[in-house]
Amino acid sequence: MSALAFLNGDWIPDDQLALPLSDPAFTHGVCAVERMRVYHGQLWQPELHLQRWQRTIDALKISGLPSAAGLQQLISELMDRNESWIANQASFGVVLLASPGSLMTGSLMTGADTQTAPQPTLILHLYCIDQGAMQQRIEHGMPLVITDVQQPPSASWDRRLKVRSRLHYYLADQQAHQVHPLASGVLVDHDGTVTETAIANVLLVQQGSVFSPQPDQILPGVSLQVVQRLCAELQLPFLTRRLNTQRLREADEVILTGTSCGVWFASQVDDRMMPSPRPVYTQLRQAWDRITSAS
Repeated sequence: MSALAFLNGDWIPDDQLALPLSDPAFTHGVCAVERMRVYHGQLWQPELHLQRWQRTIDALKISGLPSAAGLQQLISELMDRNESWIANQASFGVVLLASPGSLMTGSLMTGADTQTAPQPTLILHLYCIDQGAMQQRIEHGMPLVITDVQQPPSASWDRRLKVRSRLHYYLADQQAHQVHPLASGVLVDHDGTVTETAIANVLLVQQGSVFSPQPDQILPGVSLQVVQRLCAELQLPFLTRRLNTQRLREADEVILTGTSCGVWFASQVDDRMMPSPRPVYTQLRQAWDRITSAS
């Protein structure tokens, strides 16, 4: 059963979504994205997600899109129109995509050489979350492999933007899969310090303190921001540092955060199996479950 999706004012089955090859999302990879999890019928942290969305579309100069309030109305309509689909899902989320849109040119038949302003492309659709895979990560963790793939420099684009230009993540995961088929690749910065993976922010634990890469090195994950607040509530020191790869390999625990799974952990880093028990992860996972159950 296909879910309905929104494309530039129309509601169509999501398996019929299509864009012209001239759309900048194809030609240049210019595509803003935001993924939001839904817990108990409610969007999780919509304000933080839409703040990041606005920052991204502003940087990409995508104009003419609905306001944050307008987007929330569209998301509500998206969920209402897909009530039957949602009823069959254990877990799901919402994806927003936008590009500047294709530039329309004048007719060759009339000899016109005019161009009209492009209309932005906007897509909203639902996605199913593989609950089995999420439970596997929560209970048994995920292998990490430190790669030699570097994050694009901030001089190219601000790392705070969430976009679909993801070749670097793909290449890192390709390296990681050569070591372990379920591993996620950790990307490094220009100086060899740790940044993030394709699906998660990376935190390491040493002597009861939680360390994150510096904010300018990583995407400001919504789940990461929530975990930072939880650390404050649990009186766990939360510090930002440039973290070398050896420090990640030798950490007491490595914790991962991301939209679909929330909080999970690394079962191994490269060829080192991470020790158990994981007291900091256990506290954060319990706190995460508590606040999402109450949402």
